[in-house]
Amino acid sequence: MIDLGDNKYIIGFDNGYQFGKTANLMFENGVFPLGKVEPSVSEHSLKFERKYYKVAEGRAAITEDKVSDENARLLTMVAIAKELSAVGIRKAEIILAVGLPFSDYGREKKELIKYYEEKPVLKYEYEGIRYDVTISRIFVFPQCYSAIASRTGNMKGDYMAVDIGSKTTDIVYLVNGIPVESKSITIERAMVKWIRQIQGSLQVQYGKNIPENEILKVILKQNTNLPRSYSLHVQNGIMGQISALLLELEEREYDLNYTNVIFVGGGAVAAKNFSEHKSNFAYDTDILANAKGYEFLALQILKKQGAA
Repeated sequence: MIDLGDNKYIIGFDNGYQFGKTANLMFENGVFPLGKVEPSVSEHSLKFERKYYKVAEGRAAITEDKVSDENARLLTMVAIAKELSAVGIRKAEIILAVGLPFSDYGREKKELIKYYEEKPVLKYEYEGIRYDVTISRIFVFPQCYSAIASRTGNMKGDYMAVDIGSKTTDIVYLVNGIPVESKSITIERAMVKWIRQIQGSLQVQYGKNIPENEILKVILKQNTNLPRSYSLHVQNGIMGQISALLLELEEREYDLNYTNVIFVGGGAVAAKNFSEHKSNFAYDTDILANAKGYEFLALQILKKQGAA
């Protein structure tokens, strides 16, 4: 969150298909409507327009878009509440900075802006605390590029940013810090599908349905209670998936031997842990990088307009 003064703030929100992320925190993206039934505990509870929800509790199912229901708005409200509550603020004007996959950006940007403009004034309660928020402007930026936006001035020559997300992998190709759209693509290979495939192979091999979060712990090299044989199975599975992704990039005629490649976001952790390391590969494992980038880019625009 960036404080612009006069009770006005820029808040970047990366609404992923697995987690919601701001510049300072991450939370699960599940949204469960409760109707008019007040929840038993206030944790993860949201009240909006006389309806109750459990938000940021569990992971939501992957959908084709994020503007066909209220879920994206509810998650955004939670993100704003979490950022504001950290500094004790309950009422504010928000400049919202969000993102879209690189290849969807031009096609879906206007729809996303329209979606947020439909309800600019948001009065709600999150975890028992009342918030009064007005979204005065909406900025939409391309994912992956946003994660590296603050450093593009130092990128001389050819670079390829790779953002392995939950639903898709974004590839942004840059020459001297400028994206080359004809060489920037989105691939339908990503973490959720990989984890599901690993779950399926574990079911076949061991007859066990292993929870997604336990597989994710292995991928992130966190402590897990899984037997060693299961962990090795997961490691081999994710290694194979990342190898397949890199092979696809080579088949699409991206040169991974001489181009500078930087993996960004949450997927960079998996790539760092389970891919072949090359001297031209770098890993920015900040899971919050896109959200930080959205705020950075919004601030640059406001400065140019004399509004910050």
